[in-house]
Amino acid sequence: MPEPGFGLHVDAELGIAFVGTYVPRRCGIATFTRDLAEATSSASKIVSPMILAMTDPGGEYEYPTAVRYEIRQGVRGDYARAAEFVNYSSVRLVSIQHEFGIFGGDDGVYLLDFLTQLHVPAIATLHTVLRNPTDSQKAIVRHIAKCCARVVVMSSIAKDLLATAHGVAGPKVQIIPHGIPTMEPRDQERLKGKFGVAGKRMLLTFGLLSPAKGIETVIRALPSVVAEFPDTRYFVVGATHPVIKKGHGEAYRTSLEQEAQQLGVREHVVFRDQFVTSEELASYLQAADIFVSPYLNEAQVTSGALSYAMGAGAAVVSTPYWHAQELLADGRGSLFPFQDSNALGRALRELLGSREKLKRMRAAAFEFTRPMVWPQVGKAYFDLGTSVLADRKARLEMSSVPKDSAPRLSSLPDLRLDHMQRMTDDTGIIQHATFSVPARRSGYCVDDNARALIVALQADRVQQSPETRRLVTTYLSYLLCSQEEDGHFRNFMRYNRVLEDGPRSDDCIGRAVWALGVTVQLAADDGSRLLARDMFERAIQACGELGLRGTALAAIGASSVLSAEPGHQSARRMLALLAKKLVDRYQAEATEDWRWFERTLTYDNAMIPLALFTAYRVTGERSALRIARESLEFLEGVCFIGDRLSLVGSTGWHSRGGKKAAADEQAIDAAAFVLAFRSAYLATNDHHYLERMRQAFGWFLGANRLGVSLYDFATAGCRDGLGVSQANENQGAESTLSFLLALLGVLELASESVDYTAAPSGAESGTI
Repeated sequence: MPEPGFGLHVDAELGIAFVGTYVPRRCGIATFTRDLAEATSSASKIVSPMILAMTDPGGEYEYPTAVRYEIRQGVRGDYARAAEFVNYSSVRLVSIQHEFGIFGGDDGVYLLDFLTQLHVPAIATLHTVLRNPTDSQKAIVRHIAKCCARVVVMSSIAKDLLATAHGVAGPKVQIIPHGIPTMEPRDQERLKGKFGVAGKRMLLTFGLLSPAKGIETVIRALPSVVAEFPDTRYFVVGATHPVIKKGHGEAYRTSLEQEAQQLGVREHVVFRDQFVTSEELASYLQAADIFVSPYLNEAQVTSGALSYAMGAGAAVVSTPYWHAQELLADGRGSLFPFQDSNALGRALRELLGSREKLKRMRAAAFEFTRPMVWPQVGKAYFDLGTSVLADRKARLEMSSVPKDSAPRLSSLPDLRLDHMQRMTDDTGIIQHATFSVPARRSGYCVDDNARALIVALQADRVQQSPETRRLVTTYLSYLLCSQEEDGHFRNFMRYNRVLEDGPRSDDCIGRAVWALGVTVQLAADDGSRLLARDMFERAIQACGELGLRGTALAAIGASSVLSAEPGHQSARRMLALLAKKLVDRYQAEATEDWRWFERTLTYDNAMIPLALFTAYRVTGERSALRIARESLEFLEGVCFIGDRLSLVGSTGWHSRGGKKAAADEQAIDAAAFVLAFRSAYLATNDHHYLERMRQAFGWFLGANRLGVSLYDFATAGCRDGLGVSQANENQGAESTLSFLLALLGVLELASESVDYTAAPSGAESGTI
């Protein structure tokens, strides 16, 4: 076996991604995935685990920080994107927990999309191996075995079935038993006292409750047992299986209670409807005299419950399913025929009547399972992983294929504020331009000065010059002049510095709140930061009744304040209110084929999912993340043709059931996409969003419907949009600032050493 690190320094990090369901989702594989990740990490200090969690339809789980990516079971695109996420990460090995039912498509076929796109070696643990698989199931298992470096099963019978029923055999197949906690012996009577049965005989079955568990067989055996041993109590511990509960409620549990009542043993049966922790489970198992495993089907190659019970030193009486036959051989337990309550009654009475036999069986079970404790299993998986990586390293060294070239860096334009400065005087930034010359008669507006303030703040963080500090002061001063006592803003000012009266603009308020939030977060001097904080406090009074886009923009501003001041309670309350408004609006308007917040797609659309991604990063609210992803995916479907961004045109927008307008495409919409994909990446670490961010930014540089560059490299301005057949040659404030916001968003990730154009081995790589 190679030394830890398999050719790397011994302190080199080994990233392992574990794919499976995960706690707090209530299923056995979720618990197994957690325990395996922890045990493998404990086996070596070089292991750095991450989780890719399978999420069932409608499931919204408060996952721990170890979960770095969610794969939605029925969303096929998530599988290839998850592989892309792994390929671009520091992960060097993937551990997949396979069960047909947890992956999407017929028999979980979507998993193959993940494996096909994966560029790092994988180990698949098969939790189910069927004796009579369908052609589809057989093909899927064979494909898994072909794609994976190793296949792990948990019993000898599973290995035999894999060979005979699926045609998968050889050294690629390894046996590693189901892991169990290390449960040192404890005082049984004290534990019984904890459950109110001190001095009594205790039987136990645990696990998620479903008709396949065969609990009724035990209840039917109880009358004969209770007649001989009246102090017997049978504990049924476990919540009803979520799938069963969703379809049938508690009908099965109720039927068991009724049958126990009819048989006169109801007071001898204790139902504990709970999902127990590992510590609670250990206490139940070590308190029990006998663990009963009455499964109805022999096709069970792995039973975590059985393994746990033996590991706790419980005497086991079980039906002869495959795993039980293997584990309980040689006197380590007792078997009885399926659904034979009479035989079960005899077996229970025999054991309960012989303390010596019970003691021998418990000791044999405990001793047999010592190699199955999680520290041993974790080491076995770690050793298998090092073997896989050592083999891979050897193959690469022997291969004549050239080493992958270093990832290419993107050719981004330099950050230049030339045109922004040209458009700015001592009042603020002028709205419009005729070609590249400021059109002074157009005056000023809050929308553009708020955008300009954000650009100046972010540019100052990059360039740190007196000129950027002056710009920050100029734009903040304009907002101060425009704000009224009640927190609202008067949007327009004529060139002679006279504020215009007019209807209030939701977007104007929202965008001002966004800019003030960024000022609180980024301003280099206390004066600007304190002023922005005071203005923000006044402005949030006007945010309660904002429309859809104003709500989204204000939510982004509140998130910015909270990133700088996590204890800012009014910002936190406002963010919760605004995010809820967006979630409620989506739930009221979205349909299966129109996953959006309103019936017409208009302008600045991507800012709405951007707001929810930003809110999620602050609040951790899963519904915000789900809706952000769904709505952004919907926009992708509408606005991307392959890898090219094609925006909703302002000449007619795009209504549900209608056709998307082609012209005029606006820079504000392209920038919103860039920022939304950036925020989506920061919220999810999904590299797909980095690629989309690159493609969206490419719209400015010619990757658009007309193939023309909107960015003018000579003036450092941005043209005002794409018409039917040509670009609008005017370079106004909105378009130029939108370009700069997009560029700064991309540059910020680049400064954090995120190469969003890097491609994994075998994949294409592109530059902007």
